[in-house]
Amino acid sequence: MERLKYAVSITDEAVGVNTPIMLHGSFDECFRAAAECGYDGVELQIKDPATRSISQLKHLMRDYHLAVPVITTGAEYFGNGLSLIDEDPAGQQRAIDRLGQHIDLAAELGSMVLLGSMRGVITDLARYGEILERLLRNVKKVQEKAEASGVDVVFEPINLYVINYINSMDEGADFVKKVASPNFWLMADTHHMRIHDGDMYESLMRHKNLIRYVHYSDGNRYYPGGGNIDFLACTKALLDMDYNGWVTMECLALADGKLCAKRALDYSCHLEKACRAVTGGGAGT
Repeated sequence: MERLKYAVSITDEAVGVNTPIMLHGSFDECFRAAAECGYDGVELQIKDPATRSISQLKHLMRDYHLAVPVITTGAEYFGNGLSLIDEDPAGQQRAIDRLGQHIDLAAELGSMVLLGSMRGVITDLARYGEILERLLRNVKKVQEKAEASGVDVVFEPINLYVINYINSMDEGADFVKKVASPNFWLMADTHHMRIHDGDMYESLMRHKNLIRYVHYSDGNRYYPGGGNIDFLACTKALLDMDYNGWVTMECLALADGKLCAKRALDYSCHLEKACRAVTGGGAGT
């Protein structure tokens, strides 16, 4: 099994200090910083993908030898207010159409699309069943586009302090199975898992056949090693399940985002090396 592939989340958008993205600035600055830190790829945190230059992004990928494993869509909800459960059917359609644009960009870059916050917040939990059916119906519409484009969409369980439903890995897995699309997968984010999933090793192993993408972020949203999450157990789980996807750092920049990005990668690579030394490569338990 080859070394895990590591990426770091980047953005050229104006974001607040509490946004868990370590590398900010122009795409050229972010790609350069990620390459200098030693990453294999960058995750694009963007909104309005139609405004992005595909040729520029391909040029940067080529020049810095970096992949773009995933395009994330959280800014479409928190920045543009687009939600798949909007009470207005026209608002739902705008969200579906915008996700389609992200899928178009992902198809050009060989990327996946992350669907998390765009499922929106349920304002009346007494209507949970009705709203969940609305979400399911609209995600299936998005998946028609994803399947036709050959793009995988990864679905993120998010903690209840941010989004008030589908918070745990078990709940996320149930929803992925309901969508029943060959291009719709589960992702794991250690920050959210710490709140909802108990034994993180067991949770990752339980859903190993559905997980296609992973975020590393410590319990306090610092880089791995900056808080209290047992990343050794998480890394061991990835190796034991023969995970061949990406591990992306989605953490606070603190005072020096590039330094945090470097510490995140160095710490994670060290843990992986230690796990491999003990397990002989991580090929099963």
